[in-house]
Amino acid sequence: MPFNSRYSIKTLFIAVFLMAATVVIAQESTDGVVQKKVASIENAVENLERLEPGVFEYDAQQSKNLRLPQGKRYGFTVAEIEAVFPELVKHTTRTYMFGKNTYRTATVKTVDMESLIPVLVASIKQQQQEIEQLKKELQELKKPVAQVK
Repeated sequence: MPFNSRYSIKTLFIAVFLMAATVVIAQESTDGVVQKKVASIENAVENLERLEPGVFEYDAQQSKNLRLPQGKRYGFTVAEIEAVFPELVKHTTRTYMFGKNTYRTATVKTVDMESLIPVLVASIKQQQQEIEQLKKELQELKKPVAQVK
């Protein structure tokens, strides 16, 4: 049987790799034909200011049961994200073993952190525009009074 199990593991690895590659290709190949209702991100800086980054750890028992990462994590509370960007919060159902032959199901809120990247870029662009405007105003203030007339 070692011969067959080795090939099963290879087959499983190849299947997972192909699925991951398909997801990456699907994410990178979107264009105007696939994307609909495209609009710019408004109030990016103001929305990001409402979030308070922090350091946390998941409850050890829940982390084990729900297969959540262990150790120190950096991020936001789901409640904060949900208040500012509700479309980034998804509900996922996870089943875990509670006892011998006993299973429980829990609904966990997860955040699509990758989707925050465009908001970050929009906020950087907005701040850069403000910086450029302030530079122009500063240059105007530095001009001698004789040149202004």
